Amino acid sequence: MPQSYSPSPSTPQTPAFRFAPVVHLQTGETANLYVETERRFEDRAVFGPRAQALFGAIEEDRSPAVWLSQHLETVANEAHERTIERPVIVSAPLASLIHPDTAMLCDAAISRTRLCPQEICLEVSDAALALPSKAAQTGIEALRRCGFRVSVDLTRSWTAPLGSSLRLLLDSLRIDARRLNEAPELNKRVEAANASGMYVIAENAPWRDGDYLASLGVDYGIRPRADA
Repeated sequence: MPQSYSPSPSTPQTPAFRFAPVVHLQTGETANLYVETERRFEDRAVFGPRAQALFGAIEEDRSPAVWLSQHLETVANEAHERTIERPVIVSAPLASLIHPDTAMLCDAAISRTRLCPQEICLEVSDAALALPSKAAQTGIEALRRCGFRVSVDLTRSWTAPLGSSLRLLLDSLRIDARRLNEAPELNKRVEAANASGMYVIAENAPWRDGDYLASLGVDYGIRPRADA
């Protein structure tokens, strides 16, 4: 069964992370990679003496766009050295998605690596799509213009609007397989994603349910569960 890659060393500016293989639930083949981070931008202390001690509270370091671009550069360099599967899926904080400089800084960061934007898929949360303004879609459109792929995390919620115009901008969805039987709306999201050419990645998916999940439109999983 596929194993995750070893963690990368942590630094004060970049959280430790590891590459978790995204596998096909019927063949077991690794399709791409998901970056699991030890800490996220939202977890950082961004003011006061603690921020000074841990991160150096300079204004630039507080920018979510700068944080994401630095994180992407580190991930891309590690992926080039140690992996061949693409794209690499990287979680993007809500604050970075709506920041006006994110797409530009991320594009510049990737240009300093051996990867290209098409090899990176930035994952945003369902909650980000629920913003009252069009800030989220504007941010996604900016990332797409730079060549990045974009996916959505539906593991915690799946109530934000996901119209056809937005689905055409997205590459994939990530869901919790345990929710499929209890949430008809989530099943509708999976069906709509498939109709739009997106693929669906499941967490907590049992290997034995590969055929059943495929019938629902879920072909991939992160660390599928073996039978007890």
